Amino acid sequence: MIAAAAPRRAAALTVALLLTAIMRSLLLPIGELAAAVGFVIALAGLLVVERRMDSVLSRHPHPTLPTRGREIGQQRSETPFWLGAAAGVGVGLVLLLPVMGAAASGRPLSGFWGWGAAIVVIATLEEVVLRGRLQPAWTAEAGPVAGLVLSAAVFALIHLPRYGLGAMPLDFAVGLALGGLRAVTGRVAPCAIAHVIADWGAWFWL
Repeated sequence: MIAAAAPRRAAALTVALLLTAIMRSLLLPIGELAAAVGFVIALAGLLVVERRMDSVLSRHPHPTLPTRGREIGQQRSETPFWLGAAAGVGVGLVLLLPVMGAAASGRPLSGFWGWGAAIVVIATLEEVVLRGRLQPAWTAEAGPVAGLVLSAAVFALIHLPRYGLGAMPLDFAVGLALGGLRAVTGRVAPCAIAHVIADWGAWFWL
Protein backbone atom coordinates (compact mmCIF):
# COMPACT_ATOMS: atom_id res chain seq x y z
CA MET A 1 0.00 0.00 0.00
CA ILE A 2 2.81 2.43 0.86
CA ALA A 3 4.66 1.77 -2.39
CA ALA A 4 1.47 2.11 -4.42
CA ALA A 5 0.64 5.41 -2.76
CA ALA A 6 4.06 7.00 -3.20
CA PRO A 7 3.69 8.10 -6.85
CA ARG A 8 0.45 9.91 -5.94
CA ARG A 9 2.13 12.02 -3.28
CA ALA A 10 2.36 15.16 -5.42
CA ALA A 11 -1.28 14.91 -6.48
CA ALA A 12 -2.40 14.41 -2.88
CA LEU A 13 -0.43 17.46 -1.74
CA THR A 14 -1.90 19.48 -4.61
CA VAL A 15 -5.44 18.59 -3.59
CA ALA A 16 -4.67 19.33 0.06
CA LEU A 17 -3.34 22.78 -0.84
CA LEU A 18 -6.40 23.62 -2.91
CA LEU A 19 -8.68 22.50 -0.07
CA THR A 20 -6.67 24.68 2.29
CA ALA A 21 -7.26 27.67 0.02
CA ILE A 22 -10.99 26.92 -0.08
CA MET A 23 -11.05 26.73 3.69
CA ARG A 24 -9.36 30.12 3.89
CA SER A 25 -11.94 31.66 1.58
CA LEU A 26 -14.77 30.22 3.68
CA LEU A 27 -13.27 31.82 6.78
CA LEU A 28 -12.99 35.27 5.18
CA PRO A 29 -16.58 36.31 6.09
CA ILE A 30 -15.60 35.81 9.75
CA GLY A 31 -12.63 38.11 9.32
CA GLU A 32 -9.15 38.44 7.83
CA LEU A 33 -7.52 37.35 11.09
CA ALA A 34 -9.51 34.14 11.36
CA ALA A 35 -8.82 33.32 7.69
CA ALA A 36 -5.10 34.00 8.07
CA VAL A 37 -4.76 31.98 11.28
CA GLY A 38 -6.68 29.06 9.79
CA PHE A 39 -4.52 29.16 6.67
CA VAL A 40 -1.29 29.18 8.69
CA ILE A 41 -2.44 26.26 10.84
CA ALA A 42 -3.46 24.28 7.76
CA LEU A 43 -0.12 24.90 6.00
CA ALA A 44 1.79 23.94 9.14
CA GLY A 45 -0.30 20.78 9.36
CA LEU A 46 0.58 19.88 5.77
CA LEU A 47 4.26 20.26 6.59
CA VAL A 48 3.90 17.92 9.58
CA VAL A 49 2.17 15.32 7.40
CA GLU A 50 4.85 15.67 4.72
CA ARG A 51 7.65 15.14 7.23
CA ARG A 52 5.93 12.07 8.59
CA MET A 53 5.57 10.76 5.06
CA ASP A 54 9.31 11.29 4.59
CA SER A 55 9.90 9.12 7.64
CA VAL A 56 7.56 6.40 6.36
CA LEU A 57 9.11 6.35 2.89
CA SER A 58 12.62 6.24 4.34
CA ARG A 59 11.65 2.96 6.02
CA HIS A 60 9.63 1.64 3.05
CA PRO A 61 11.18 3.23 -0.07
CA HIS A 62 9.32 3.08 -3.36
CA PRO A 63 11.46 1.35 -6.00
CA THR A 64 11.07 4.13 -8.58
CA LEU A 65 10.54 7.14 -6.32
CA PRO A 66 13.32 8.08 -3.88
CA THR A 67 11.98 9.62 -0.68
CA ARG A 68 13.20 13.11 -1.51
CA GLY A 69 15.29 12.25 -4.55
CA ARG A 70 15.25 14.05 -7.88
CA GLU A 71 14.38 17.19 -6.00
CA ILE A 72 15.49 20.45 -7.50
CA GLY A 73 17.65 21.14 -4.48
CA GLN A 74 19.35 17.79 -4.82
CA GLN A 75 19.71 17.90 -8.58
CA ARG A 76 21.78 21.06 -8.47
CA SER A 77 24.10 22.27 -5.76
CA GLU A 78 22.75 25.04 -3.57
CA THR A 79 24.09 28.51 -4.17
CA PRO A 80 25.73 30.26 -1.20
CA PHE A 81 23.07 31.65 1.10
CA TRP A 82 24.11 35.28 0.62
CA LEU A 83 23.94 34.92 -3.15
CA GLY A 84 20.56 33.25 -2.97
CA ALA A 85 19.30 35.97 -0.62
CA ALA A 86 20.52 38.66 -3.01
CA ALA A 87 18.75 36.90 -5.87
CA GLY A 88 15.59 36.78 -3.76
CA VAL A 89 15.75 40.52 -3.12
CA GLY A 90 16.32 41.17 -6.82
CA VAL A 91 13.40 38.99 -7.92
CA GLY A 92 11.17 40.55 -5.26
CA LEU A 93 11.94 44.04 -6.57
CA VAL A 94 11.26 42.92 -10.14
CA LEU A 95 7.90 41.50 -9.03
CA LEU A 96 7.04 44.94 -7.63
CA LEU A 97 7.55 46.70 -10.96
CA PRO A 98 3.96 46.18 -12.23
CA VAL A 99 2.51 48.03 -9.20
CA MET A 100 5.19 50.63 -8.52
CA GLY A 101 3.83 52.86 -11.26
CA ALA A 102 0.45 53.07 -9.55
CA ALA A 103 -0.52 55.75 -7.07
CA ALA A 104 0.56 55.18 -3.50
CA SER A 105 -2.05 53.56 -1.29
CA GLY A 106 -1.71 56.17 1.44
CA ARG A 107 -1.76 53.57 4.19
CA PRO A 108 0.07 54.73 7.33
CA LEU A 109 3.48 53.24 8.06
CA SER A 110 2.44 52.71 11.68
CA GLY A 111 0.00 50.01 10.62
CA PHE A 112 2.51 48.22 8.46
CA TRP A 113 4.60 46.48 11.12
CA GLY A 114 2.08 44.01 12.49
CA TRP A 115 0.69 43.29 9.04
CA GLY A 116 4.19 42.96 7.62
CA ALA A 117 5.20 40.45 10.30
CA ALA A 118 2.12 38.34 9.52
CA ILE A 119 3.04 38.45 5.82
CA VAL A 120 6.50 37.08 6.64
CA VAL A 121 4.93 34.06 8.37
CA ILE A 122 2.28 33.39 5.72
CA ALA A 123 4.49 33.94 2.67
CA THR A 124 7.32 31.85 4.14
CA LEU A 125 4.97 28.96 4.92
CA GLU A 126 3.54 29.15 1.40
CA GLU A 127 7.02 28.94 -0.07
CA VAL A 128 8.12 26.08 2.19
CA VAL A 129 5.07 24.08 1.09
CA LEU A 130 4.89 25.12 -2.56
CA ARG A 131 8.54 25.47 -3.52
CA GLY A 132 10.01 23.28 -0.78
CA ARG A 133 7.55 20.40 -1.09
CA LEU A 134 5.13 20.57 -3.99
CA GLN A 135 7.55 21.60 -6.72
CA PRO A 136 10.11 18.90 -5.80
CA ALA A 137 7.34 16.30 -5.49
CA TRP A 138 6.06 16.98 -9.02
CA THR A 139 9.66 17.19 -10.24
CA ALA A 140 10.31 13.72 -8.82
CA GLU A 141 7.24 12.30 -10.48
CA ALA A 142 6.98 14.19 -13.77
CA GLY A 143 10.20 16.14 -14.33
CA PRO A 144 11.42 19.69 -13.64
CA VAL A 145 9.22 21.46 -16.20
CA ALA A 146 6.09 19.86 -14.76
CA GLY A 147 7.29 20.69 -11.26
CA LEU A 148 7.76 24.34 -12.17
CA VAL A 149 4.51 24.76 -14.12
CA LEU A 150 2.24 22.80 -11.80
CA SER A 151 3.50 24.48 -8.64
CA ALA A 152 2.99 27.87 -10.31
CA ALA A 153 -0.54 26.85 -11.32
CA VAL A 154 -1.35 25.81 -7.75
CA PHE A 155 0.12 29.10 -6.51
CA ALA A 156 -2.28 30.98 -8.79
CA LEU A 157 -5.25 28.82 -7.83
CA ILE A 158 -4.80 29.20 -4.07
CA HIS A 159 -4.92 32.98 -4.54
CA LEU A 160 -8.02 32.83 -6.77
CA PRO A 161 -10.57 33.15 -3.93
CA ARG A 162 -8.92 36.35 -2.69
CA TYR A 163 -7.92 38.10 -5.90
CA GLY A 164 -10.27 36.72 -8.56
CA LEU A 165 -9.79 35.46 -12.10
CA GLY A 166 -8.35 38.75 -13.31
CA ALA A 167 -5.26 38.28 -11.15
CA MET A 168 -4.59 34.67 -12.15
CA PRO A 169 -2.25 35.39 -15.09
CA LEU A 170 -0.12 37.64 -12.90
CA ASP A 171 -0.18 35.15 -10.01
CA PHE A 172 0.84 32.35 -12.39
CA ALA A 173 3.72 34.46 -13.70
CA VAL A 174 4.82 35.21 -10.15
CA GLY A 175 4.67 31.49 -9.39
CA LEU A 176 6.90 30.76 -12.38
CA ALA A 177 9.38 33.39 -11.22
CA LEU A 178 9.52 31.99 -7.70
CA GLY A 179 9.75 28.43 -8.99
CA GLY A 180 12.56 29.44 -11.33
CA LEU A 181 14.36 31.01 -8.40
CA ARG A 182 14.03 27.72 -6.51
CA ALA A 183 15.39 25.81 -9.48
CA VAL A 184 18.35 28.13 -10.01
CA THR A 185 19.42 28.58 -6.38
CA GLY A 186 18.42 25.17 -5.03
CA ARG A 187 17.03 26.97 -1.97
CA VAL A 188 13.61 27.91 -0.62
CA ALA A 189 14.80 30.95 1.36
CA PRO A 190 15.31 33.17 -1.73
CA CYS A 191 11.74 32.38 -2.82
CA ALA A 192 10.44 33.38 0.61
CA ILE A 193 12.43 36.62 0.51
CA ALA A 194 11.10 37.52 -2.95
CA HIS A 195 7.54 36.62 -1.96
CA VAL A 196 7.67 38.72 1.20
CA ILE A 197 9.07 41.76 -0.63
CA ALA A 198 6.39 41.50 -3.32
CA ASP A 199 3.62 41.22 -0.71
CA TRP A 200 5.02 44.07 1.36
CA GLY A 201 4.76 46.26 -1.72
CA ALA A 202 0.99 45.76 -1.68
CA TRP A 203 0.82 47.85 1.50
CA PHE A 204 2.29 50.85 -0.22
CA TRP A 205 0.87 50.60 -3.75
CA LEU A 206 -2.29 48.52 -3.78
